[in-house]
Amino acid sequence: MKLARVVGTVVLNQAIPAYKGRTFHLIQALDERLNAVGPVEVSATWQSMQEGDDVLVEVSREACNAFDPPIPLDAVIIGKVDRVVLDSQAQ
Repeated sequence: MKLARVVGTVVLNQAIPAYKGRTFHLIQALDERLNAVGPVEVSATWQSMQEGDDVLVEVSREACNAFDPPIPLDAVIIGKVDRVVLDSQAQ
């Protein structure tokens, strides 16, 4: 699981049947200071997000299980982040 920011929306012109009617967003991973890092990726979700929203993203094989029946995915947004609190005492 990782923290990411929505940086755009994907509109499918044609899709395999499993992706029909699904919502896809462009996301970019965030570091511990909430700075964007790494490449922009495509992520599915069941609820539309706004550009700039911070989200939790499940990646790898577990992403497939977010939908019933499972569909082939590498990343899925599983929640919107309202607030991030960094504890400077944590190690």
